[in-house]
Amino acid sequence: MSENPSIEYHKTRDFSKKINATIEFIKENFKPLFKALLYIAGPPVILGSVLMSQILDHFMTFMTITGQGGDVIDPSQFLELIPPALGAMLFLLIGGTALVAVVHDYMILYEQQGKNITVQEVWERTKKSFWNVLSTMLLYVVVLLLVYAVILIPTILFSLVSPALMVLGIFIAYGGAIYMIITFSLLFVVRAYERVSFLKAIFRCFELIKGKWWSTFGVFFVTSFVQSLISSIFFIPWYVIFIIQMLHETGATEFGEPGIIAQIIGAASLLLYLVTSYLLYCIPLIAIAFQYFNLVERKESRGLMAKIESFGTSSTQHDEEEHY
Repeated sequence: MSENPSIEYHKTRDFSKKINATIEFIKENFKPLFKALLYIAGPPVILGSVLMSQILDHFMTFMTITGQGGDVIDPSQFLELIPPALGAMLFLLIGGTALVAVVHDYMILYEQQGKNITVQEVWERTKKSFWNVLSTMLLYVVVLLLVYAVILIPTILFSLVSPALMVLGIFIAYGGAIYMIITFSLLFVVRAYERVSFLKAIFRCFELIKGKWWSTFGVFFVTSFVQSLISSIFFIPWYVIFIIQMLHETGATEFGEPGIIAQIIGAASLLLYLVTSYLLYCIPLIAIAFQYFNLVERKESRGLMAKIESFGTSSTQHDEEEHY
């Protein structure tokens, strides 16, 4: 049986209310949302994370050998990492695409029917939206690379004049890259909700973010920090074991070499860190979605107009404007 959604999307919110809306949405939908994420996006993310953890373990081994002054590593050994690296990239691309699709499809279903959402319902939508999200992701990377290449031109020109101007060019390049990343953070939610072409979605991002870049940056930065902070908890055991191993290899006799159990714990810790950091990316995705609804409502008052048409009243008022 469907229930009316308790969280309204099309509503203007200041910074704190967008963060609160994100927290409330996750709290209210924690079980069905993460169940859908684990069932649909989980398998490729786990497979990609397993391969990535193997690659990182190999690199740690190479670093240990080099630090001990052992034999010079044969460059051909790195060729062995190419197959797992390609596999990790493929699985993580599939998993990342599924994750973005699941989050937005779940939010659309929530708006339509409330909290009683099943994995099957999300899966039916995700099967249809997967290729749209994948094409958006690939085109997004291409556009970012092209934009960054253009931004680098001033850096190259400035470097021909003087080192000081080269530093200025580097700041311009990094600043431009950050500006584009924050602007394009709205890209996936625009395509999911407005069903427009990739090019129209690009222009739509610039249209919506005009005058609200800093508030979008704030939402993205805070929620990304929370995501990173939570996932880093799982990284601590691996880091501790790695430090003990490095101290042992450098000849510090008071430190013994980590045993097999410690190594298993370290491997599990690294795997959990990779998986959780990926799956918890749903936090900034949901927050950016609420920022999208906030911007649309501020500029177009869609929610207000819908209420006027539905109830014949215009009593809804905008919340207090953001101050940055």
